[in-house]
Amino acid sequence: MSVKTAPPSDSATSGRADLARLGAPPLPQVNLLPPEVRASRQLGRTKAWLGVGILLVVLLIGGGYVLAALARADAAADLADAEAESQRLLSEQAQYAEVPRIRAEIGRAEQARLVATSTEVFWTDYVRAIQAVLPADVRITELVTEMPEPGTEGMPSGSPLDMANIGTVSFMAESQTLPDMAAWMDGLDSIPGFGSATYSTATLIDRDGLVVYEIAVEVRVDERVFAGRFLEAPDEAGDGQSDENEAGDE
Repeated sequence: MSVKTAPPSDSATSGRADLARLGAPPLPQVNLLPPEVRASRQLGRTKAWLGVGILLVVLLIGGGYVLAALARADAAADLADAEAESQRLLSEQAQYAEVPRIRAEIGRAEQARLVATSTEVFWTDYVRAIQAVLPADVRITELVTEMPEPGTEGMPSGSPLDMANIGTVSFMAESQTLPDMAAWMDGLDSIPGFGSATYSTATLIDRDGLVVYEIAVEVRVDERVFAGRFLEAPDEAGDGQSDENEAGDE
């Protein structure tokens, strides 16, 4: 019978016992280095970590400085843009520096025009209205108006029965026959702005060999006769042009 034998182990071949099977450490665990060497090695590792920490701090400080520099550059650029815009606005302001003065002059001119035309009356229209109510065969030989100057008050009423007036229109008329004076006065009172029409005399005179009646008439006028063209500013430029055209027609 043949007997198989196990191959010899390394421990057997080496002639040493297997200490691991016996529960003993494979190698001796005795540290024979002096404490100074161990302290020196520990200090080296500590210095290495300190170096890493310092490097991180330096990197953080450098990053913060770079960010601060970028923010400062952006702020400087914004400041430069603001200064350029301010200079541009100042330049535009210098271009329009005369505008307030011109506007003030225009305002004064408009106020002066308003005062100067406050007593303006379109007499051509009123003369035509007087002629329209004249009786037949009556013609006007003389016409005089008495109106207040700009900035002055009107004339006081001569009688409590008379209308409140600011002026009068007086005229002389001639007729070969004596007209219906009451109807004539009513016709004058019907003209807007006219009222309290009266006649003072109706005498016979010799006009180049022709006997005619000479009649003196006086009519009181109120504020309705004022044109008031410039009491309100025109809404559009075309309105001002039309006002100028009306003034030219007069």
